[in-house]
Amino acid sequence: METADREVPEPVLRVEDLSVDYDAGEHIGSVRRVIGTDRLSLTVGRGEVMGLAGPSGCGKTTVAAAITRLLGPTARVTAGRITVDGSDVLTLDPGELRRLRWRRVAVVPQSAMNALNPVITVGEQISDVLTTHEGLRRRAARERAGELLGSVGIPAGRLRAYPHQLSGGQRQRVVIAMALALGPALLILDEPTTALDVVVQREIMELVLERREALGFSVLLITHDLSLLAGVCDRIGVMEAGRLVEEGPAASILSTPTHPATRALLAGLPAPPEARPRQTASAEPVLELRDLRKDFPAGGPLSRRAVHALDGVDLTLHRGEILALVGRSGSGKSTLARIIARLETPTSGSLLLEGRDVLAEEPRRASRGYRSRVQMIFQDPFASLNPARTVGHALGRALVFRRTDRAETTAAGLLESVGLSPDLVGARPHELSGGQRQRVAIARALACDPEVLVADEPTSMLDAPLRAGILDLLRRLRQERGLSILLITHDLASARHLADTTAVLHAGRIVETGPTSELMEHPTHPGTRLLVSAPLARRRPAVSYD
Repeated sequence: METADREVPEPVLRVEDLSVDYDAGEHIGSVRRVIGTDRLSLTVGRGEVMGLAGPSGCGKTTVAAAITRLLGPTARVTAGRITVDGSDVLTLDPGELRRLRWRRVAVVPQSAMNALNPVITVGEQISDVLTTHEGLRRRAARERAGELLGSVGIPAGRLRAYPHQLSGGQRQRVVIAMALALGPALLILDEPTTALDVVVQREIMELVLERREALGFSVLLITHDLSLLAGVCDRIGVMEAGRLVEEGPAASILSTPTHPATRALLAGLPAPPEARPRQTASAEPVLELRDLRKDFPAGGPLSRRAVHALDGVDLTLHRGEILALVGRSGSGKSTLARIIARLETPTSGSLLLEGRDVLAEEPRRASRGYRSRVQMIFQDPFASLNPARTVGHALGRALVFRRTDRAETTAAGLLESVGLSPDLVGARPHELSGGQRQRVAIARALACDPEVLVADEPTSMLDAPLRAGILDLLRRLRQERGLSILLITHDLASARHLADTTAVLHAGRIVETGPTSELMEHPTHPGTRLLVSAPLARRRPAVSYD
């Protein structure tokens, strides 16, 4: 391992030569083993923020699961030692392990919605931690839960709320409050801001840093987002294929990386390619939204109160154009995407394809012809593919609806068109990486030979190199096929990298539209300025390595 650091004082966590294997199932009469980590060593000092970065599948989450003894039944620690405050985690009995979790080590997982019980109020869930581990009575636990919510910026009155009644950022704050309930010495953040908009990302990380200053705990931040690490970490470690290949102070790792894996992560961050002329789209509109409105009942299907998800949206996508639609979580982006894909019906307004209002036509006839010309790429490729069916089956079903006789008349041809091996036709989604699954989803959308692609957050769940690869693929497909692409994203770097034009959606309204470079450099609306200024500023390390 290449290292640029000095000995970390008073380590609260020490991982030494950790090796974890996974049982990958039977293969030609024997059991295959897949390496999760391979002789990995790292330390986290008291009061330090340590970042752990690496591409998808490198073993980052395996490290977090091993520290808390939460590895699945197919995983096995084959070597190594893990100590937290001097206690060997791998030798603890169940009672000692129970006291370790929450009290000394707490974890904030990637998806807050999946981490919270959907049928129990957030107040009950926080109180449960306190009654179980602290022995508090229910009334005292509830009062303490209200204090914890207040400490993460949520009013105590939200104790009775269910997870689905909170925004993504609020749910993540609730999970952080639960994690800090017993004052742990180490907080592990496993991709804590994935799928959150840049403003909420900043708020969440500033919250963690502020609570760390107040309570003095250490942080192990696991992420594939190097720009996030740059803003908050004292030290950074980079993983590749289960090994820690480079580690040192954040400034030196980011400014002078020495290992190819680190350089690949940095090179993969989306940025405007130099000397790339902006492609001029046709003046001919292909897709138009006029005064589009969508209301949802605020208190259930029978409620008379309404939430205005979209409030008079006007938007035009020209032929051959890549248009980025950006905005904060809850601004209405995904609702707009679902309406364009005819998966949601608007309350009022017009949706025109080549000047024809498809909402005014007979639904059955209009939908089939429209959907073959306008295809959607979803945010989570694993959820959008049938896990029980092969890639070839998914593409074959889509090919039934194709409109022309392009060369890619087979599933194998479609895979080749998106840069995948034809051999993957027999694979199932769980056998593919995140980037491969998203390419399969794009191939399925291309099967109908569409004119318009609606890409709803297509890279939010991918690491930087994979993200750049998907964006470059979309640009190539635009050039080769003359596609018009609506890119819906909260990632301004992706919009800057790919889009000709950017529109900003704020509280259900388009508040600003213009050429991407001009809009990013000179935003005029306060909502746009907030998005542009959201990334965390670099801060001075809290731990000295002199």
